[in-house]
Amino acid sequence: PFPRHFFMVIWNWVDIFAAVPSLVMRASLGFFLTDSEDEVVRMLLLCILPILRLLRLLRHFEQFHLLRAAFEDAFEALPVLLFTFLIIVLVTATLMFVIEPRDNIPTLPRALWLSVVTMTTVGYGDVVPKSSLGTILTCLMVICGVLYMAMPLGIIGSAFCNIWNDRDRILLMQRTREQLNRWGFAPCDIPVLFHLVDKDGNGSLDFNEFVDLLKQMRIGLCENRMVQLFSTLD
Repeated sequence: PFPRHFFMVIWNWVDIFAAVPSLVMRASLGFFLTDSEDEVVRMLLLCILPILRLLRLLRHFEQFHLLRAAFEDAFEALPVLLFTFLIIVLVTATLMFVIEPRDNIPTLPRALWLSVVTMTTVGYGDVVPKSSLGTILTCLMVICGVLYMAMPLGIIGSAFCNIWNDRDRILLMQRTREQLNRWGFAPCDIPVLFHLVDKDGNGSLDFNEFVDLLKQMRIGLCENRMVQLFSTLD
């Protein structure tokens, strides 16, 4: 593997930030924390660094790429829905601020908070309407929120179902891409590699030539995975 490709992998940076700052700070503090230590240092060592260590475990979950792919597919429609949701929240918050007495909702941000938690059907209950018009408006926001939130949740759920049904191909392509990057192969090298293993010179690779290519590139796939990858690319 090439050193420059090592620093291009995000998980390696997570390892670096999880190990190096911790060792430096602990070495400077004598590997023991006392009550007199700075609060920022205690926050870094006891709160932030453990989170970074947990993030290191994500590299062992190949299915995490499926979740990312699902959000990438659904992101095309989400900005419009989020913008529309913002407009609805602003309109209902303004109406709530006008309707409710000032001793209940003194500021517009407070009304925005009530609109957000109501439209998302969370309903913390820390802010509730007191007037009759405010109660009617809140009921309308609850109904509209349930109907509206079904759209983005349905889009994300449908995208994840499609990705999950195609999970074998996606995970196999992701693993192959990671192996190619690890061994220093760029996309422009693929046609050259194909030409080198094309023994009969017909401009295409059969399964045996494809397996020979993967073995020479040290991809590290089993025979079943090679068959799946060949079927995907064929």
